[in-house]
Amino acid sequence: MVTVQLIQPPRSQGYGDNSRSACYVPLGLVSIATYVQSQLPNARVEILDGEFFDVNDIIDRLKPGSFVGLDTKAPNYESALLIARAAKDISCRVILGGVYASAIPERILSYRSAIVDHLVVGYGEIPVVEIINGRTDPLIRNGSPAFNDIPLPKRDLFLDLEPYIENFQRQHKTWGNLRATNTFTHVGCKYRCLFCERTKPTKGVYFVNPPRFWEEVTSLVQTHGIDYVVDFSDTLTQNTDFLRDLVEAKPAIINPQFHVFSTADGINSATIELLQRLNVKHVFVGVESGDETLARTIHKGRDFSPKMTFDAIAQLAAVDIKVTPSFVLGLPGESKETLQRTYDHARKIYDIFNFEEIFCAGLIPFPGSPAFRRLEQRVEARGQLFYRDIYDPEQLRELWISEFCNVDSKEIMEFTDKLLGLGKYRITIRKETTAGVGSDDGV
Repeated sequence: MVTVQLIQPPRSQGYGDNSRSACYVPLGLVSIATYVQSQLPNARVEILDGEFFDVNDIIDRLKPGSFVGLDTKAPNYESALLIARAAKDISCRVILGGVYASAIPERILSYRSAIVDHLVVGYGEIPVVEIINGRTDPLIRNGSPAFNDIPLPKRDLFLDLEPYIENFQRQHKTWGNLRATNTFTHVGCKYRCLFCERTKPTKGVYFVNPPRFWEEVTSLVQTHGIDYVVDFSDTLTQNTDFLRDLVEAKPAIINPQFHVFSTADGINSATIELLQRLNVKHVFVGVESGDETLARTIHKGRDFSPKMTFDAIAQLAAVDIKVTPSFVLGLPGESKETLQRTYDHARKIYDIFNFEEIFCAGLIPFPGSPAFRRLEQRVEARGQLFYRDIYDPEQLRELWISEFCNVDSKEIMEFTDKLLGLGKYRITIRKETTAGVGSDDGV
């Protein structure tokens, strides 16, 4: 019998929890698991979520000879390598995927071919089945999602939803006893923001067929009592026609609350009316900066500005839709003055609209992002080697700040804490210990 173990590695050493930790299922892995099970009914498929298991726990659960799939992100890549090495030691076939692996696939294979059999760039459902059936390519690219042609993700076949729901309730106590889970309406974004590592491999924006989306949500509501749906797609308002089709297709028998993401330029009277009909109660809005000049460096639309973000939040607040404002400190040209302007902007938003949840982090030029490419070009222009597969995010951040900002990392972190202090529920990306940009740390 074929055994398939799909793993979300735990965050690497030094990363702490935040208000989102262990609240949401690893939906990409659930989708892959569902597709594998549909194509290979006799396979034994399981998901191991590093939000609940540490590295040693996962290694202890590895089955000799199994197919092991690892979903990589910058904060968990070193953990993924530890698990991959242990898997190879017991003759497993190791498959790497996820946003980190998709950003620098050739680099990873050049360094890790001894412990990685396959690396999938993009979407893993079809490639994983092909690998199990004998495909041997080390590098497989699949940039187009097939979510309208594959089964709906069967969360409860591979995971117990209750711990995730309980964590959400525990970590958002003032929001009531909501039974929350995550889904997505689309993948891809029309913008290519400076700090976003998800600019590849998807080219364009792909939308889920609305009836399919509502079939999934209806099942979640009726089977699991879900009443709060978090759509982690890039920005729901980027295509008004799709949003309208989604709303028009909504079944009358269900009405869960929604938490969605939107750019400020997507908020207007037309989209707000549609969001209300969808029953959106919360919108994550990228505010990013309170400085007019720095806002233009992000490439989030020609007219993106602090005034635009404030006006968007004001329009949402006027119809009682709550917001999570997001801020990124360390944009090119950041200074003490621009940091203060961003804090003042955030404080103004808080004083008027009284948000509870906030995201704030110093800019990390993650592999795959335009910022990473700019940093790499700057470093290599000096004749320094930047080609490797392990990049410590905190050291990347410090290098970026030293190259592109007029303020040091200590001051950026101090302002990060000041902004986070405005919220009851805080989301950030920060490693408390650093190891160096190119450290190997035994992996």
